Amino acid sequence: MNRLAIAALAAGALVTGALVGCNASTGGALIKLPMSVGGTGTSTFTTPLGWTVTLRAARIALGPWYFNVNKQPSTTTAQSGVVIIQATEQRVVDPLDATLVPLTGGADGESGEAFTVDIGLLPPDDRQSDADRGLLGSSQAYVEGTAIKGAATVPFAGFVQIDSSLATPQVPLQVLQRVSGASVDLTFVSSEQQLMMRVDPTHWFDRTDFGQLLSGQPSDAGVYTWTNTSSFHSNLLTGIKSLEGVYLFTLEGP
Repeated sequence: MNRLAIAALAAGALVTGALVGCNASTGGALIKLPMSVGGTGTSTFTTPLGWTVTLRAARIALGPWYFNVNKQPSTTTAQSGVVIIQATEQRVVDPLDATLVPLTGGADGESGEAFTVDIGLLPPDDRQSDADRGLLGSSQAYVEGTAIKGAATVPFAGFVQIDSSLATPQVPLQVLQRVSGASVDLTFVSSEQQLMMRVDPTHWFDRTDFGQLLSGQPSDAGVYTWTNTSSFHSNLLTGIKSLEGVYLFTLEGP
């Protein structure tokens, strides 16, 4: 089912890009380039709300990726603008590991300049490792660590899971399950290039108040968690979907 969902996203992007391209074609050369993904390796940081966070574990399932020539594509439709580069695989990324891992199929499309990228947020498909699928299950992300502010220490662990019941005709599930238009500034050319993406988890927590977790009961191991209907989860998901600072793209080559 998850593989079908990714295929549906890919088909939707190609069809929409082709339709829009009839009126706004970039006219670029057809290209294919390797793409790798990884984390920044950052595990300890202080949030804007003053919490010092140390992450012990983190995972996020990302992909497919669609790079758009439009600076402000729609955030409420399945796809808009002109997609010039796509990478249709999914990959579970460990933001705490700075190792770049290649996508088997790389990315392809046509040359031109991209200003935004849509990134799928789907549960892991059956091509991901058993360990990652076992950890995430039907969720999109997992975080575990400790947050400290003054005298308060909050051990935490929990999942990010997009609630399909929130989908509406105006905002379909396909829109909920993506990062809609993260900022990039990439110029794809016909000569050899490599595309790289790193995930910076520090901005996931820009709006989270770990003090909210203290109103609940910790587990037997003393760890606090949350539900996907809580305001903590909502703020964490907003951070994961941030359009600035979380998903960092670079191109290497001529």
